[in-house]
Amino acid sequence: MSPAPSSFRRTRLLPATVGLGLLLVAIFAGLLVRFRSELHEEIRRTVIGRDAAVLLPVARNQITGAEARTGAAALRTEQLLAAVLPSAQQDGMLAVAVFDAQGNLARAVPGTLLFAELAAPDYLALLAGNPISRFHTDFPLDRYFTGTRPGATAPVLEVLLPLEGRARGQPLGFVQYYLDARALGGELALIEQRLNRQTLATLGAGTLLIALVLSGAYLGVARAQRLVAERNERLARANFELTLAAKASALGQITSHLIHGLQGSVAGLRAAVSAGAPARADWASAAHYTERMQSLITEVVGLLGDARTGATYELSGGDLAAIIRDRGAAAAETKGVELVVASRLERALDSHRGSLLCLIAANLVHNAVAATAPGRRVSVELAEESAGIRLVVADEGTGIDEALRPRLFEPGVSGRAGGTGLGLAISRLLVRQINGELELLATGPQGTVFCASVPLPA
Repeated sequence: MSPAPSSFRRTRLLPATVGLGLLLVAIFAGLLVRFRSELHEEIRRTVIGRDAAVLLPVARNQITGAEARTGAAALRTEQLLAAVLPSAQQDGMLAVAVFDAQGNLARAVPGTLLFAELAAPDYLALLAGNPISRFHTDFPLDRYFTGTRPGATAPVLEVLLPLEGRARGQPLGFVQYYLDARALGGELALIEQRLNRQTLATLGAGTLLIALVLSGAYLGVARAQRLVAERNERLARANFELTLAAKASALGQITSHLIHGLQGSVAGLRAAVSAGAPARADWASAAHYTERMQSLITEVVGLLGDARTGATYELSGGDLAAIIRDRGAAAAETKGVELVVASRLERALDSHRGSLLCLIAANLVHNAVAATAPGRRVSVELAEESAGIRLVVADEGTGIDEALRPRLFEPGVSGRAGGTGLGLAISRLLVRQINGELELLATGPQGTVFCASVPLPA
């Protein structure tokens, strides 16, 4: 059955009415914003130029009076500052600079004024008899005045005026005023607030009028609400999918660490068991590998459980140092390497960040011990800085081949014989899970130093 004509017309009318309403509102809003912008600029220009309009006739009268007192046809350049100085003796006046007819600085007061110049465009405008007013919202006081706190700024009004005597024509010189404009800034902000309120009120009234004129406006509002609801639903779904992806990424990287940690242990256990001669040393080695495997499994399972349940606790700097020392002690003792762990952390970390930091440290210490000859030392330091926490692991090995350094953190690239090249790649991924970064600080015949930088929690 085909739809009724009235139903068909209503279906076509709804988008047409909504489109027409939006078009009218957009046109009205565009015209209103343009009018508001032009009105705002005109008011702002008038308010900023108000002081120049007041100071210009005052300065001319002062020049004319000074010429009458001295009996000179025109004042000399050195007399101009004394002539206009009375107009500068008012509240809020910061500095006055006088320039000669060629635009060169003649004198300036106070003596703390460091910098005064007349730009070429300003000079040409003043020659034409046009005063100039500029409002600086953040005027760099330390660049212009001595004794000012570095970086200090303030709202300042800059006024440039041509100085003319009784004989009008070529200016005798030019004067530049710097005035405290805090009151002016507040006035401009108040004007802008009023203009914004008036614009919004006018826009609201016009929109309401358009809505009343268009018979189907309420249908458009309902449609807009449905669109907003659908977009919110899509946004929530996308956010949920991103959250799942982030959690999956974190769990995948932790699992990769587990596999990497178990790889050497399983290989060693297999070698010990498959030797065929259950000598005591072989069984002791197998027991060591098994113990390490058990520790890694317990640690990662506990970390995954905390992430799943949301459980959290704090680890102090001493706790972190003890965990790192315990995990690296067996490998260091077996290799005959001295392991030194020091902590200068004053604040505690949450268990999630702390556990990941310990996993990273375990990887770095394992590599450092493998690269260090018996009788040498591996040093681990935890330090707190303004930017965050630094984990530094240094060995006394022979360094990393220069050809490997650019690709050191790529999977499969190993700096030692028999290595898988996964440890550093996984460690960097783990660091980035807590918004940190892992980098090679130094390497050479004296040893290698890695640093993991982790930002402090907000």
